[in-house]
Amino acid sequence: MKTRTILAAALLLSATGIHAQTETGNKRERTTVEAQGDSIIIIKGKSDLHIKLYEQQTKDGQSTMTEIYDGVYLEQIDTKERSFLDALPFVPNRKRNTHNYEPHLSGIYLGFARLPERIPQFTASNSIPLNLSYSWEFGCNLISHEIAFKNPNWGFNFGVGWGYRSYSFDGNRALVKHDGYSALEKGGIPISDEEGMEAPSYSSSRLRHFFFRIPLLIEGQQRLRKHSAFFNLGPEIEIRHGIKSFTHINGGKKERIGKGMYVHPVSVNMLVQAGYGDWGLYLRYSAIPLFQKDKGPDTYPYSFGLVWFW
Repeated sequence: MKTRTILAAALLLSATGIHAQTETGNKRERTTVEAQGDSIIIIKGKSDLHIKLYEQQTKDGQSTMTEIYDGVYLEQIDTKERSFLDALPFVPNRKRNTHNYEPHLSGIYLGFARLPERIPQFTASNSIPLNLSYSWEFGCNLISHEIAFKNPNWGFNFGVGWGYRSYSFDGNRALVKHDGYSALEKGGIPISDEEGMEAPSYSSSRLRHFFFRIPLLIEGQQRLRKHSAFFNLGPEIEIRHGIKSFTHINGGKKERIGKGMYVHPVSVNMLVQAGYGDWGLYLRYSAIPLFQKDKGPDTYPYSFGLVWFW
């Protein structure tokens, strides 16, 4: 209560032009107000008012002046005003944390691709067995923009990226396109006993496609020493193109056995990223099945891996 009274008196003195001690410079005016051992220093500029409040304290028989308040007012607006973002996990240290918002979106990523049967499942699908070591994706976000919030630890990122994803099927199987649907067929099964023919054998089969991705992410970050720890998440629009199915028939050369494959050309993913500095981990999960309804196996793509930001 005493401190508030002293501060109010100082503001009143500053407003009425009554000062205990005045030092005038070329641009700024410095005023010191003393009240029963306590001191308030007011420095006035053209459009701001800088106030420091000191309190006289006694320790071990010695009297010292301790700073207990430091504030800057811009056109009567307190720059220390708090907002709802200060209640979130990444809260800035207002005395030491003066860094600008640093978005984590532009960069290169590489990870593994999976095809579970439902959301939010992470186990392998029984209907589409994959060669997990050779099912992967890579991409890069080349165009990005950010909107920093008033709180420097929070912002909004969006951009455009391009990349490639490949699913490798395990064993003697290939994704074959029929009239109206795509199916993962096993090779070497007799299809005509009368003609003495057998279905061809398949090896190193895969489904691949290219994509454009448009991520829309909200990010929180906290400065730790020289770099920031960060966490961002949000939806991502994916536009697929160049969708093709390949295989090696009877041990021969790689052949394309289908295009399009009734894969959804547009999807929506949920993207989550976290890391420190220029490196992070990501998890991407599709909210839409890979194949169109009743035209292919019911499966939802997801991927995870490492990303390098610049």
